[in-house]
Amino acid sequence: MPLLERPEGDIHYEVCDIVAPWAEPRETILFLHGLAIDSDIWVTWLPALADRYRIVRMDLRGFGRSFVPAEGAAWSMEALAGDVRDVLAALETERVHFVGESTGGTVGLHLAAHHPACLLSLTMVTAAHRGGTIGRSRALRDDVRKLGMDDWSAKLMPLRFLAGCLSPAMERWFHDTQRASAPHACVDLVDMLVQVDLTEALGAIHVPTLLIAPDDSPFVPLETQVERLRAMPDCAMHVVAGARHGVAYSHGPECAGALREFLERRGPSGP
Repeated sequence: MPLLERPEGDIHYEVCDIVAPWAEPRETILFLHGLAIDSDIWVTWLPALADRYRIVRMDLRGFGRSFVPAEGAAWSMEALAGDVRDVLAALETERVHFVGESTGGTVGLHLAAHHPACLLSLTMVTAAHRGGTIGRSRALRDDVRKLGMDDWSAKLMPLRFLAGCLSPAMERWFHDTQRASAPHACVDLVDMLVQVDLTEALGAIHVPTLLIAPDDSPFVPLETQVERLRAMPDCAMHVVAGARHGVAYSHGPECAGALREFLERRGPSGP
């Protein structure tokens, strides 16, 4: 398991490359998750993509197997985007198709606005462009201290997933991973995220973009996604019916199929 070692802190990432050696062009998809989970949420996406694309899954700082910043450390979108760029440098890859869910999707939008040269395309899954509009954000952070991680995670599960959409094993894994997160990392990340506002940048972003949106997220409502769809010059949208905020996990195969269709419809990316 590759570990990008840096003085600030190590970033964990994994590479899956089973693309035939004669296949051209050889493009890479990089996946970045959001709050209180890790890069294994993307596992069910791989069968639809791995025959054609090299897959890189990285753990967001503070979560999974990446380093956890000290309590009270400064968090910023530029720092999270810098982690992505450092992984690309380690991979000796200049440009990727970026897929991010929740906070990870907002990181991708920041990259598209400020570092577009590293993106072939952007896919945002249940992500916000204006953190102040994220529903229940105050409770999301305050409940960490009030409830403790076990009860916080249990309260969050029905906001992420509709009843019956996960197998018992998938539900247990997600809850166990979520409640094992560092409490201060959850609080500090939410505090940073609600300050982000990329609204003014949307009209100038020309990176081809796909929005994957559930129809029932209590955090990022569909109206917010439509606002972004209308503002961005090169943007498409796929709505997943009967899904909540955790759609990247609960509906992985459908989301992966939408991504593959989006990429193949556009054809191979230029240099």
